[in-house]
Amino acid sequence: MAEKYPSDSSAIRRFDEVNVARLGLISIQERIPPDYTSWTIDFQIDGRQARLSCVAVAEHGGVPHGLDNDVSLALITLYQEAGYPEDGTIVTTAYRILSLIGWDTSGHYYQALKESLDRLTTATFTASEAWHSNKRWTTVKFRYIDHLEYTSEDSSLGLSGQSVLKIRLAREIVESIRARYIKSLDLEFLTSLDRPLTRALYRLLDVQRVSSDGAEVTQFRTNIIEWAKACKIVDQTPTRVRRTLEGAHRELIERGYLSDVEYVGRGSQQEVIYTFAKQPSIREEAREVVERLAGYGVTRPVVYSLIASYNLAHIEERIARFEAILQAGYAPRNRAGFLVDVIRDDEGKYVDPEGFVSRSRRVRSETARLRQVEMARQEEERKQQQMDAEWESLDAKGRASKAIRVLSLVMGKQLPTRYYSGLLEAFESGRMNPREVTEAALKAQISLRLATFIQELMRTLDGLG
Repeated sequence: MAEKYPSDSSAIRRFDEVNVARLGLISIQERIPPDYTSWTIDFQIDGRQARLSCVAVAEHGGVPHGLDNDVSLALITLYQEAGYPEDGTIVTTAYRILSLIGWDTSGHYYQALKESLDRLTTATFTASEAWHSNKRWTTVKFRYIDHLEYTSEDSSLGLSGQSVLKIRLAREIVESIRARYIKSLDLEFLTSLDRPLTRALYRLLDVQRVSSDGAEVTQFRTNIIEWAKACKIVDQTPTRVRRTLEGAHRELIERGYLSDVEYVGRGSQQEVIYTFAKQPSIREEAREVVERLAGYGVTRPVVYSLIASYNLAHIEERIARFEAILQAGYAPRNRAGFLVDVIRDDEGKYVDPEGFVSRSRRVRSETARLRQVEMARQEEERKQQQMDAEWESLDAKGRASKAIRVLSLVMGKQLPTRYYSGLLEAFESGRMNPREVTEAALKAQISLRLATFIQELMRTLDGLG
């Protein structure tokens, strides 16, 4: 397989929730003993004692582990795609989940997905003084999946390509995401990694690349036993830990994410030192903005996060507002931190200083507005062409899955779960056109006729039997 470096920031469109990523709720090991149904680790955060524990049941294979990392991240990504619903509920298909995380969609992975969802629904996590919420450390107790509902097409009541799932994420995770306690994540790179253990280790390491004060980290150094606990490795003897991590280390070095992994010392006192490879360059059109941010002391990881989260026009406008505030006489203690806060402000904390909008700026703004209108028209045409191409590129199952995903965003819980199952079957059998139904739903939403559309759709599905 060709080497693939983590994509530059223009390709990063996904995120991870920081508490989940930092705590490493799920063991990175691909296999665990059947009776491994609980673990507890003690550690320190900001000089304070903290504890993290998990209690699971043997019936579903013990504590969450291995492939469960992929599924847990897929659910966060699907929550993002769903538009961050306040109640944390997402409607999707088993086929969509497998496709999103790069699993095979024709084999035994449907059973593996079912087992993973069962573990994430039944295992209970307790983070004592270890969960970051409202700028302080709190204690929370939760299950990763708070509610699971799905349709089944076979006598074994398992999952299949036709299964529709309704999943409600833990309130703690939902509130954290909605509070934007998140970090950018290159999902494309993560899913391209070969082993589940490598993907899990990458996710755990990536949260270490930026320190709590936003500074760039080029190395991460930790005691081998403490790291084994963080990875939730069962056998924590140093030689066994090194053997468990060896393959993942090799792959991350070969793929250009790490430049080196070194062990220093002996026995339980030895340390593992990770050296991160140099961050990739960002897209050409963003270079000027990057340099302006760096000129005010904003560190590269934070720059990458801003470029990934906001469009360039927004960042440029906020930099101009920041500079005008400084010119008006305000002298912040930390200019870099203040600039980042101005860029991220979505509550109107910072208004334009008096006289900031000049005539020449208004002329430039009008020119830019006209240019944006034209660009928007061209972008709309491009999106339409892209949408046409996307629909055409999918097979029947893919078109059906795409339609269900879009329709769940539009109709959500207004359409009962059993009708989603009927829709999926109608789409795959060719009795209904997934694109036509999807576009009709979107038009109904825009024209405020969604309730009528849903009633007509249910009558149609009832008629199909």
